[in-house]
Amino acid sequence: MKRSSCWKLILTLLIVGVFGAYAAEKPPVYIFLHARVTDHINIQLSEDRLRRLLPMLERYGKEHPEYHVSATILFSGAISKALDDRNAKTGIKDFVLDYVHRGVIELGYDGTDEPTYKKRPEPDLSNTKTADERWLARGTAAERFMTESRDPATGGPQIGVPGGLKKMQEVFGEAVCVTGVTEELGSDSEVVQHLNHYNTKAIMFGIPEANPTHIPGYRGSVMGFTREMTPIPDSSPELYWQDNMLRSSEIGDPASRVVVGDEGAKAIKTVLGKLDRSRIHIIHVEMASERMYVFPGTLYPPVRYAYDNVERPALPPQMLRDADDVNAAYAKEDGLMKWLMEDFFPANQGSRFVSSTDLKQSTPPSTGFSLSVESLRAALGELVKAWGNDTNLRDYIQVEGHYLSQADMFQVMTDALAELHRKGKLPQSVRVVQVYGPIELPGDHGPTTGEVTVAAVARTCAGIVDGLHDNTWNPIPKNAIPYRLTIDDLSINAAQFLRLMAEALVTPSPETKLHVKMTYGFSTLTYMFPKLRESDLGGTWTFKPAPLKIPSTASTSN
Repeated sequence: MKRSSCWKLILTLLIVGVFGAYAAEKPPVYIFLHARVTDHINIQLSEDRLRRLLPMLERYGKEHPEYHVSATILFSGAISKALDDRNAKTGIKDFVLDYVHRGVIELGYDGTDEPTYKKRPEPDLSNTKTADERWLARGTAAERFMTESRDPATGGPQIGVPGGLKKMQEVFGEAVCVTGVTEELGSDSEVVQHLNHYNTKAIMFGIPEANPTHIPGYRGSVMGFTREMTPIPDSSPELYWQDNMLRSSEIGDPASRVVVGDEGAKAIKTVLGKLDRSRIHIIHVEMASERMYVFPGTLYPPVRYAYDNVERPALPPQMLRDADDVNAAYAKEDGLMKWLMEDFFPANQGSRFVSSTDLKQSTPPSTGFSLSVESLRAALGELVKAWGNDTNLRDYIQVEGHYLSQADMFQVMTDALAELHRKGKLPQSVRVVQVYGPIELPGDHGPTTGEVTVAAVARTCAGIVDGLHDNTWNPIPKNAIPYRLTIDDLSINAAQFLRLMAEALVTPSPETKLHVKMTYGFSTLTYMFPKLRESDLGGTWTFKPAPLKIPSTASTSN
């Protein structure tokens, strides 16, 4: 071979090697194991699932400690009470808590199967006329759902007896994850406010795989939203912030879905093989599913049969699989776990199991940090420039490595300009604190003309800043962004005021004149996100990405 040809071959091999190694280094896939144990009627079935699953998880963890095996076990209030009542006889509550104390599992709350589907607290919006009245109706229903006990078969309220999330936490301790409290999509700020009464540390499930009420274009809306939530490789389409609650979604990629353990290794291989691996993913895997115990076609979940047959709620024997079928289902689940730990994880650097606590601790906090006003002004300058003459609200921005939602932007700009009014100069830094989006979010664009000064904007900020920092609990939160504001006798909407504040901080001379521009309160994220309500969508002002900072993912962003 000629020397020149030899050098060409060597160069080609080097290039292929370098790019091959780069291509092989993909962002990790995290597996979120969970089990829903919410059948308080067929209690022996629920106990059997726990007694099989928990020792299995401990065995996996001992065999492969490097993959951090853990699962979030989700209990309803009704089954928490049932297990507590049986503890003296079976020791089942102590059995579960022992695995919690040993770090094998974490416990969460799932209200999906609370008694009953047809009879449970629901907001009565029929006589409400204002956004405040609708907030109160939804909040009251959420409070009752999370705290009231109901008859385990009929769903009738049991006055004075704790139930729901309150009972689950009374029996098992603080939940690390909460789901099934509401079917609302688009905004659920009222639920979050009442949840914060009882738990401020939990994550929540986000976008469900199932289209709750056959929303048109559901999957496409989800994919559009999740693309906006992944601005960097270390962000996941299945993870985002809303109302400062971390949300872990069941879907976020065209190929993602909830994998049920007894589908076996083939199912998880198919899902993982089709994922867009340019981004981190979090795949939900449901363990020890009730479907392992019942024949296909049986009314599912089994507690649904109980609610429909109050006189004879227990599942008839002919609906239940025999022991061999159940054992075979668990064997397929075991095969799925072994394939992950022996094949997939070793071949995909950084991939592992993650718990609810892992997700919460590995994501930078949504609030409680400070930003330099200089950096904020630089980011706002880019925002104003990109905004141009667009009439829609802009999405989140990034400042000093932190993402700020529209609500965050509103709050920190209010703080900065209020100080400009009071002290005649901008502060060196501002602190991001928790606020709610507007209680009311109509679709109007506000006035199309008008002119105000930076001084007038700063004066208005000084009048509302204290309210945004008042987080004392109230049926309607005091730290919600006001949707209507008056500035120099001109009534404008919150989106218009946010825009004026951004322009004021870019050019903070008090005498500078600013033109009021028509601006809708909805951003691209609001339009994209699948919604079950048409109004009261202030929670969409709090959407922002939730990048993961797990050390093993650091190299993937290079």
